[in-house]
Amino acid sequence: MKKKVAVAAAAVLSAATLVAGCFKGGVLNRDLVFKTKNGDVVFSHVYHVKVKKMHCSYCHPRLFKKRFGADHFTMRDIWQGKYCGACHNGKTAFSARDPRNCSRCHKQKAAEGGNG
Repeated sequence: MKKKVAVAAAAVLSAATLVAGCFKGGVLNRDLVFKTKNGDVVFSHVYHVKVKKMHCSYCHPRLFKKRFGADHFTMRDIWQGKYCGACHNGKTAFSARDPRNCSRCHKQKAAEGGNG
């Protein structure tokens, strides 16, 4: 019994340390930028985790691998409800299919005529 409690305590401590590290200076405190032909896509962990209160396990590993750049997907995948499209379907979050929403994710440089 004592061994099970010790193992459980170690697991909780490890998870807490990992999460704290992510927030302290890791990926949760910075935007991830995906280079695309239609303008860079900027994903904010701060917004999704701190503001929307989404737990890491909601997306990882169900929708995305934990390593940046490990997933390769297209707008077609998103429109089919995969990756970002699992939520950005017009019900859970704004629709990625609606052309009026392109600039909510795709950031173009002002010199290119985008909303930058």
